Amino acid sequence: MRSAEEARVAVAGGAAIVDVKEPERGPLGMADPATWRAVVGAVSGRVPVSVALGELVERERDRASGAVEGVRWRKLGLAGQGSDPEWRRRWAAVRAWSGPEWIAVVYADATVAGAPRPEQIVDEAIAAGCAGVLFDTWNKAGRAILNAGAPWETMVRRLRIAGRLVVLAGGLDREAIRNLAGLRPDYFAVRGAACVGGNRGGAVDVERVRALVDAARG
Repeated sequence: MRSAEEARVAVAGGAAIVDVKEPERGPLGMADPATWRAVVGAVSGRVPVSVALGELVERERDRASGAVEGVRWRKLGLAGQGSDPEWRRRWAAVRAWSGPEWIAVVYADATVAGAPRPEQIVDEAIAAGCAGVLFDTWNKAGRAILNAGAPWETMVRRLRIAGRLVVLAGGLDREAIRNLAGLRPDYFAVRGAACVGGNRGGAVDVERVRALVDAARG
């Protein structure tokens, strides 16, 4: 959600979580902290709130931790870090900042994003005590590329055994949600399909949210 009004629409449509991001700033575009506070106020504790902080390279110097009262989780991408042997140390340094629990982000299109391999991030997330893992896509111009087979099934199983949350995202629509049902995630995360015209830069539509919630519950 990019505003308090979008958050109200999402909750009215049955969303189980409200995630605050600014889609014009990238796949995990960080909204202004004032927007976080406005969304927390609009939600009024009815559902948990998470915030996107962008990519590791963007956050290391400004220490924007998402430490706003009422925020449950924060997430940070690792695009461009796949070739850096120090990415684990640098990621750990940011995770040490005080604030809400961390959700690790795995890019299914890791090669395109230049991110570490999904298996590496899952390993690190479990070892570091992250609250869960979001499986997403860095390139938002294509269709959903996650599927219910290997290697995703294996990674989800490992996260389940470790007691971590599993969130699936990445260009999902009702059909993609049905196709991924076998992975039994805790949540599906959707932006584009919840917006007018299926455009992730558009306004969130309550009827689209309801249809997606029905698909997820099914």
